[in-house]
Amino acid sequence: MSNPQFKIHGKERRQFKKDLASLRSFIKTFWFYHQMDKDMAEIFGGTNDYPMSDDKTQIMYDDGLNKIKEMEAELIKPYSQ
Repeated sequence: MSNPQFKIHGKERRQFKKDLASLRSFIKTFWFYHQMDKDMAEIFGGTNDYPMSDDKTQIMYDDGLNKIKEMEAELIKPYSQ
């Protein structure tokens, strides 16, 4: 058996990359769906916590970007014995 190239390898790496792709997709469409929520709340009425405030959504968006950076850093860590 040959040594793996990266610290995260095999099935674990495939699942990790799927999770990363899912998070990237979420971040890519984040503001579109937030605006849609705001528009729907304006039409049908919102509650105290729906839709989320712009401050809370910015924090959530920033956390998502930070998580993506952390995951990308984990993916490029080399394998060491």
